[in-house]
Amino acid sequence: MRVSVRVPEWACQLVSDDTDMLRAPEPLDPVATSHVEFEFPDDAYFEYGFVDAQGKLRPDPANPVRADNPWFPDASALKGPEYAPDPFATPDRSLERGRLERLRVVSAALDGQVRRVSVYTPLGGERAELPLVVVQDGVAFQRLAGVHLAAEALAARGQARAARFAFVEPVDRRVEYGFSRAYLDFLQEELVPKLEGENPSSGERVWLGVSLGGLVSANAAMARPGGADTVVTLSGAFLGTPETLEFYATRDSWLLERLTDPAVGLPDRWYQEVGTIEWLTDVNRRIATALGARAVETAYVERHAGHNWTNWRNGVAAALRFALRP
Repeated sequence: MRVSVRVPEWACQLVSDDTDMLRAPEPLDPVATSHVEFEFPDDAYFEYGFVDAQGKLRPDPANPVRADNPWFPDASALKGPEYAPDPFATPDRSLERGRLERLRVVSAALDGQVRRVSVYTPLGGERAELPLVVVQDGVAFQRLAGVHLAAEALAARGQARAARFAFVEPVDRRVEYGFSRAYLDFLQEELVPKLEGENPSSGERVWLGVSLGGLVSANAAMARPGGADTVVTLSGAFLGTPETLEFYATRDSWLLERLTDPAVGLPDRWYQEVGTIEWLTDVNRRIATALGARAVETAYVERHAGHNWTNWRNGVAAALRFALRP
């Protein structure tokens, strides 16, 4: 699909999935460039916008379709003629009939900080020994993606087992998700034992996250072999090392090095998705190859989309079918 978009007279920069939005905007001169063209597969979902002289991101005035993106609510969206959202991408709030608890966890690993965690138990599962799904970026996954509601819908159809969901929110996302030993200790030594001690548990754990949340989920699963059964990563930000903390302009991947080290224990199963219109496509392909060489049970999916919540919501149901397979 090829689309020609008129450049507004006030536009100074173009941002899109191709530029990772505001990370690498393209300068524009509306006098010299009257139109910009985008080309992508027919089943793609694509977000873009224009930045004005005041540095504000504004939508394409000729396109009424807005991106459903909490990070960039003023971006516009283009959809290929064969694009179709996943049937479970939009949460069905009527399914939220379970018990939602809001916990305050005082963390010794994080120097006495108080962390708030929301725990969702499906209706009728209060006394059941359920798998525990630990979800990073918990507020967005709970309120925007409704991952627990997708799980409810799938369980009702016999496509996934019931599970308990713990929604964890970071305080300093880049620091904590980017190789923080203290944050991993909080997850593994404090949060999970507390949740499994206060609720019936099957002992099965699923670590789920997007972008840097995918990185910390992978590292949490690998920190103690046998401590997790399944990892779910959507657009995992698998670049960087503990020394550099560079997650964009590099090909270095400490995680990839660990995956290729036979001395490092790995989780049993790993579900992996990535968009083809984002800077993380290549490293995710390399990670998938490394996992395959280690005989980990994997599923790998590429979507013609960028680094955004529409992409990730479209992958939630398939990820849950894999992680909570009946």
